[in-house]
Amino acid sequence: MLKVEILKRLEKVRLTRAKKMGYDIEEEHVRKNEKPLYDKGISVIIPTYKGENVIRKCLISLADQTIDHSLFEVIIVINGEKDKTEEMIGQIALERNMSNIRVVTMDEAGASIARNKGISLAAREYVTFLDDDDYFSANFLEEMYKQAKPDTAVISQIYNVEPDGNIQSSNPINRQILKSVISKQSPYMKLHTVLTINACKLIPTLYVQKYKFDESLKSGEDVVFFTELFVKNDLNFAVASLTKKAVYYRTLRENSISRQAMTFNFNVEQRADCIEKMNELLVPDLPFEKRDFIERKINAQVSFIVKYYEEHKDEYDRIMKEISSRRPTYFPYHLLNKDRVEQLVVSYCFPPYNDTAGNVMAKRMRQAGKVSDVIYNTMDKVRTKNASLNQMVDDLIHTRLPINSPSSFSHWAHIKTFVDMGMKGANELVEKNGVHKQVFSRAMWAASHFLAYEYKKKYPQTKWIAEFSDPLIYDIEAKKRLVDITDQGYLKQLEADVKKAGYPSPNDASLFVWCEYLPYIFADELIFTNKNQYQYMMDMFPIEEIKPIIKQKVVIEPHPTLPESYYHMEEFNYPLLSEDHVNVAYFGNFYSKRNLNDLFSGLKEAHEDTQRKVLIHVFTAKPTELEDQLKNDPLEDSIIVNGFVDFYTFLNLCTKFDCLVVNDSTTKDNKPINPYLPSKLSDYKGSGTDIWGVYEEGSILGQSEGITYLSPLNDARAAGTVFDKMVAKKFSGKKARKLEKAPIAPAKPAERSAGLAKTAAPDTVFEKSWVKKQETELQHTAGTDQEELERLSRLADRLIQDKKEMEQEFKTILTAIADDVESRENLGELISKQEAAGLKTSGISPEMISAGQEQQKKLLEEKERTISELQTKLTKLQNSKLGKLQLKYWGLKRRK
Repeated sequence: MLKVEILKRLEKVRLTRAKKMGYDIEEEHVRKNEKPLYDKGISVIIPTYKGENVIRKCLISLADQTIDHSLFEVIIVINGEKDKTEEMIGQIALERNMSNIRVVTMDEAGASIARNKGISLAAREYVTFLDDDDYFSANFLEEMYKQAKPDTAVISQIYNVEPDGNIQSSNPINRQILKSVISKQSPYMKLHTVLTINACKLIPTLYVQKYKFDESLKSGEDVVFFTELFVKNDLNFAVASLTKKAVYYRTLRENSISRQAMTFNFNVEQRADCIEKMNELLVPDLPFEKRDFIERKINAQVSFIVKYYEEHKDEYDRIMKEISSRRPTYFPYHLLNKDRVEQLVVSYCFPPYNDTAGNVMAKRMRQAGKVSDVIYNTMDKVRTKNASLNQMVDDLIHTRLPINSPSSFSHWAHIKTFVDMGMKGANELVEKNGVHKQVFSRAMWAASHFLAYEYKKKYPQTKWIAEFSDPLIYDIEAKKRLVDITDQGYLKQLEADVKKAGYPSPNDASLFVWCEYLPYIFADELIFTNKNQYQYMMDMFPIEEIKPIIKQKVVIEPHPTLPESYYHMEEFNYPLLSEDHVNVAYFGNFYSKRNLNDLFSGLKEAHEDTQRKVLIHVFTAKPTELEDQLKNDPLEDSIIVNGFVDFYTFLNLCTKFDCLVVNDSTTKDNKPINPYLPSKLSDYKGSGTDIWGVYEEGSILGQSEGITYLSPLNDARAAGTVFDKMVAKKFSGKKARKLEKAPIAPAKPAERSAGLAKTAAPDTVFEKSWVKKQETELQHTAGTDQEELERLSRLADRLIQDKKEMEQEFKTILTAIADDVESRENLGELISKQEAAGLKTSGISPEMISAGQEQQKKLLEEKERTISELQTKLTKLQNSKLGKLQLKYWGLKRRK
């Protein structure tokens, strides 16, 4: 065969495969006289395992089809242990002259394996599946083919054939199909059941061949396969003519899924496998009808789990462990938790909103392990959302009750709206399920305690646990928060409630005084995160006579730490870690009372070798501000500034660094003791990474367990010693690597000339293809963040242009230098020849030659310096702008 012909055939194979996989093929590759990708008609795929006793009726129904038999092929895949099925097929094919049957045998058993094999062999335009014990009406293929279109899935009626032979035309699935003809609902809703069974559908082969049945699933593989197919493609749907009665006859067997014996493996483990696969389809920005469709499919699988739970309630923990270990994005836990609610949680901010207070409450719930109803506020205008945060607590929630009130930290009217709406919802919960055993509220957000107070007031038998994250009456500057309760009627009611309980009125309308006072009096348990916080709040509270009562209720409970598995929920590939350095990380923002001065000043105080071996990685919500501050700083190259990362990325990153830094706020100028303990310390402790605490004298941070290094605030020398210790720890026992490159001996002129002639511009610099790939992906992930996307796009364009100009200049210089060197060598060679011949150089004196050589030498050195500068610029471009754009891209992608 000619080489040209071989190449043509290989190209045809490549294009055919690409089109089968759903890729768009450029028009110039498609020749008008080329054979179509698929032959006309239908591929009928039949998997069979030991089907000798049932397959005859199936094949006879195919032999009786009214459609022209040249318009369909039958692919029968015999899988697993052999019986006489193949002989039966051959016999019927001879009897009925069925020349369109193709039989494939496979040693490995499995319906999914067999169907995948059949799909790979399908050569007709459309595919339909048929089980070996089911059969078609005689006009099935003909009527389905009439409705067939390249962008349409066609659906037929389906009748159930009972074990006794009785045919049921009125069954739930067929009623759904009949109703769909007159329904105006989305096909994903009105056909949600029939779309995900193998039966009664005709689908374009091009779409079917893009996917595979999951061979790891023991059951439910059809649901997963068709859910993926219909969610990832925008197909139209048509129902074959009802009057023509094109029917798929489905034989009901004793071992069918609906009649399976109830076991933990089938009802829980296998269903959880399917749910896990379908959760992978719940990507951001999925249209509502498709998201709803997936959730319906998940709910159907959950019904098997609930059925098992109803009969085996003592296995609740085992069931929950099986489900929650897979961390589903969506799972209707309330169906399992409805009779297990122990408490009402009031948390003004709560997942899925990104907020430290909300995350700490979620961690408290995880620590307690109690099933709860949760009341929280919708925070869309002041906080971003991250649905994955729900996975911290979803399995512990029966009812979520989001309150749609204006978000505010201190606006009384908005807080009162939340309280009133929250109590209305809480009362409805009580009517349905009874009074909660306890109510748990946590405040930095004051509204939480006010609502919990109202619940306790109405249902006094409930135990109220109130937690304070920080002092409320006084801010970090020790200034009193001057915000009053403006509703005089409500204020008088609070004063009356306090007096009725036998306590004095504070004679203060301050919202935050009351937010502390009400829990002090009426809560049954008070949680403080550290003893300094408790002491400070007691010292600063104005009513002395209640302090002994408060003392009886106090529990000191540090912020909770999540189990290790949460640190690996999302593995994040952070490319800027260096094995040649100690990688120190700081997560958080900074302000006048908390900053990074100790880190930066401390590194300058460390040994020179230490300075070269330390990289400080900062993750903050305002990276640009820090970058501006670091410009022209000697440490600029040792500090890598990154943007904000979401919670699970933060947890995962904590496991990757050599040391994590947590620092105190400065309070000694305005507070007698430091009442604060950063909540991130609890997250650091679960990472297994070394921790460095920069503490204020007398603070709890300086007394905390599990901290590897400690240095006082504003002590650069002590901080420098910590850096020295880190370097010694990482590199002790190892041969230190020199960070400076060894000087390179200059090449001889001839070698230099030859080398320059072959040199090309560096390949490692910000390639255009990479930038365009990032731009494309950013467009898919940035969504509504259009402003940021456009900014990044402009940056990418500038970088591409910079690279082009620098590389062009680089090439021009290389060419010029090569020419200069060659000219100088030619001149030297000419002079040597002339001197050897004893001739005087015509028009050129020896002095002129010497001056020319000197000038060439200087020019060469100057251009070599230019090359060095260019290379430095290019490397810096790669290491700075490239890295920052990468990180910004990842940040946008994760946020979406």
